[in-house]
Amino acid sequence: MAERENSSGKGKLLDLDGGDPKKRPTGAHPVASAPGRSTGLHPAASAPTSGKTGTNPAFAPLAPSKTGSHPAARPLPPSSKTGSHPAARPLPTASLPAVTGPASSAPREPTPFQKAQLSSAFQGAREAQSKAVLARTLGKTAAPLFSDDEDEATAIGVAYDGENPAKELVNRDLWKAVQAPVQSREGRRSAELYQTVINQFAVGKNPRYENDAPDKPRGHIFVWDVSRAMNCEIPHFAGAKELSLGQTVDWLRHEGPMRGWTRASVEDAHQQAQAGMLAVAIPRDLKIKQLAVLLPDEETSPDGKPYAAAAGKVRGNRVKLTDALGVFAIDCFVHL
Repeated sequence: MAERENSSGKGKLLDLDGGDPKKRPTGAHPVASAPGRSTGLHPAASAPTSGKTGTNPAFAPLAPSKTGSHPAARPLPPSSKTGSHPAARPLPTASLPAVTGPASSAPREPTPFQKAQLSSAFQGAREAQSKAVLARTLGKTAAPLFSDDEDEATAIGVAYDGENPAKELVNRDLWKAVQAPVQSREGRRSAELYQTVINQFAVGKNPRYENDAPDKPRGHIFVWDVSRAMNCEIPHFAGAKELSLGQTVDWLRHEGPMRGWTRASVEDAHQQAQAGMLAVAIPRDLKIKQLAVLLPDEETSPDGKPYAAAAGKVRGNRVKLTDALGVFAIDCFVHL
């Protein structure tokens, strides 16, 4: 680089490459260097250029990559041959030891617990265990705890004639339910058992069914007791409220059909009573409130209607149905 005189005579010019214009770079301009002042160029701009292109090395562009203007990203090595996630390492499989015992095709003998489980289709382990404990407690001479012949009328060995009530059934506390010694259950109905259930209450002689007053019979108490012994209760209480005779009649008429009671004629109800079903009669007139229980006798009264047991207009174990209710138009309800 050499200095040469400016044509204006006011300064000197810096000539690159020894002052030979032919050797001057094509992309460079002469830089005036006035005395006493700086050129105003950034230090990086005054650095010598490189190459034949005349560009500043500080601003030299990056060499483009083969894939584009930006440096190519180094691809990650594939982690597995099957996908982008590392292949799961298979767990070692352990082989089961071979059975060395003698093979036998005979069935295994059930354990005592399994025998107890299989002894009944409806018997659970808890029930079987309870039976075993009770059997050890009571000894071998104790009667069987469960018998297929239970609930039969002949099993108790006591006959009731309808004149003398069972001692368990004479309680005069009307708000207390009595537990009848003879009961009939669904699936074991019979005319004989039905008659025995009625006779044990002896409604005509039992002080439990004496009238509260001349016009206040206790027919609803009698029907309540009989229906409980037949396991198809006509209730005496609705929640905490004690039902009167009239309210019990209304319950049977309106609520009974939703509790298994079916309205029937007197003739049909009598046939169901002969099959051991509980049949209850009420006056057809809505203003009259009486109740009676139809008997299973094949014999009928002179008016062609069955006999009944009732504590109504007439109280007795075998009275005419029309006398017990005091009317001829009668509706019946049967629990099937």
